[in-house]
Amino acid sequence: MRIFKLAKYNIKSSLKSMIIYYFIFIGTITGIEIMIDPTTSGNTWGLEFSSIIFLFVIGLNFFRENFHFTQANNITRGEHFKAAGIAILAIGLAMSIIDVIINRVYNIFTQSPTMYDKIYTEKPTFVWIQQSNSIGTLFGTVTFLFAFYIAAFAIGLLITMIYYRCNKIMKILVSLSPIAIYGIIICNNYYLGDKVNYFISDLLGIKIGNSYMAVMTFICLFIIIMFFVYLLVRKAVVKKN
Repeated sequence: MRIFKLAKYNIKSSLKSMIIYYFIFIGTITGIEIMIDPTTSGNTWGLEFSSIIFLFVIGLNFFRENFHFTQANNITRGEHFKAAGIAILAIGLAMSIIDVIINRVYNIFTQSPTMYDKIYTEKPTFVWIQQSNSIGTLFGTVTFLFAFYIAAFAIGLLITMIYYRCNKIMKILVSLSPIAIYGIIICNNYYLGDKVNYFISDLLGIKIGNSYMAVMTFICLFIIIMFFVYLLVRKAVVKKN
């Protein structure tokens, strides 16, 4: 019971940021719609990618304050971890549903396919087709976004926990690691003939148009990341600075 109360507290701690985010997001897409020339046939797509970035940033700011709160109230690290996991799942599900609703409303005024539409329902010629509102498409979109969102949130949480445990030198190395990883991928693509890209494409089910392969991949990634988060939480100590 205490875990769910703590999860609720974690969700509330992010609620204000979510409200501000959606206020800015809706205002931005409304401004885009006003500025678009109605005589043109262009479209915007993948606006929900901003939610991925937002959740990644939320993950970066999700640990310290909540952890200090739990330790001040004699809540175990195990309970803190479980509550964090529940909060991430709840926030990811809520935002995936909200984003699909916003997208469908926005599509009344202009063409705005989601990432799911562009990757898994678009014709090979990349010509936009009418967006489907079938149960299968809506469910596929929500599950795809949900899995993507919780993975992005977990990555942000893991990074901030690594920073929390590291000294200044290690923080610099961690900050430079994305550049190193990107360099490795580029080199592998050069020597292996884009085999890395093909492998990622297969993991995400892009070639065969199966979004549920991507869902499973992102969920597995989320579980793996949360395992490392748990290992870091177990040995985390309260820091004043």
